[in-house]
Amino acid sequence: MARRSGGIKRSSWVTFRRRLFLVRQLLRAPASAEELITRVQTELGENGYPANAAAALKHDLDSLKGEYDCRIVYRRDQGKYMIVELGELALLDPPHQSLEALALLDASYPAGSGNPVHASVRTLLDQVILMLPQRAKSHLHMRRNAARQKKPAGRLDPNVLAAVRQAIEERHELVFRYWGLDDGEAPRRYRVAPYGIFFRSNGHTYLDATLLEVQPAGSEQLLTAVDYRLDRIVPGTVQILPNPLPPERPQARTFTLRYWLHPEIAQGEDGVSFFPNTRVEYNDDGSALVTATVSNLAVARDVLLRYGNRCRVIEPPELIALIRETLDSMASLYANPVAVR
Repeated sequence: MARRSGGIKRSSWVTFRRRLFLVRQLLRAPASAEELITRVQTELGENGYPANAAAALKHDLDSLKGEYDCRIVYRRDQGKYMIVELGELALLDPPHQSLEALALLDASYPAGSGNPVHASVRTLLDQVILMLPQRAKSHLHMRRNAARQKKPAGRLDPNVLAAVRQAIEERHELVFRYWGLDDGEAPRRYRVAPYGIFFRSNGHTYLDATLLEVQPAGSEQLLTAVDYRLDRIVPGTVQILPNPLPPERPQARTFTLRYWLHPEIAQGEDGVSFFPNTRVEYNDDGSALVTATVSNLAVARDVLLRYGNRCRVIEPPELIALIRETLDSMASLYANPVAVR
């Protein structure tokens, strides 16, 4: 029986579209086989999978790995597939100027930052970098190393910088005394796990580290990622400890954050996009109930207090206590006004 003209061509087009859709889904986030099949059927309808969808999905993934050299792995602990490398399906090949701009952003927003907005930028950068061809990734890697070795601007003690770099290279814990933002506060002792040095457009150099201990204790949450300005580290106080860093970066305890936003704030993007895993429920009056995940309560406090009485934290109780402590301190500060000198 003669095959109808155009049948093979249309079949190939449908298959390629389906596989490209799978790649786009895995670029967004790891997904299980059931999730991928459901999304394909919803998106492509009659051009989706046949009755034996599980076998067809496996064939698609095997073809992506075999024909385009994609590295797609199955995480048994999560029950999900994830893309590690795109291979020949790398979708971006930016010109030199764009690659240099990407390198600047890559150095300015390191992984593990304690700032939730920076963490969102880092996630976006990781997705963009994943879509680059290997040649561009190699160039970006060289630029990143060069940026980390670049002599920083500003007044920075060379012995502090040398000790911090040594601790990072040897993967050992670091101890130092650090000036806080309050001019009247004495420098406190910090013990951290150091992971990198990076530079920001404000001209300052930062240490990307995980907080292990601080004395005297303050409002800081242990095991959170913190960016320390190197020029605030007290010269002569830096010590490299014999304690090696663990194979995996320590992770802080996470909290479920829930807060209410006034309609004036809820209708804009500014009030609902700061934290990971954000979910928003809008009320009839235009206000919103926001749910998210946070690990650094001090950062969450600083972000939400700027809305004043147009934001109310519902949970966690630890954050509510921290906000009350801050408000009590502010009330005490303004209770007895002093003349400006």
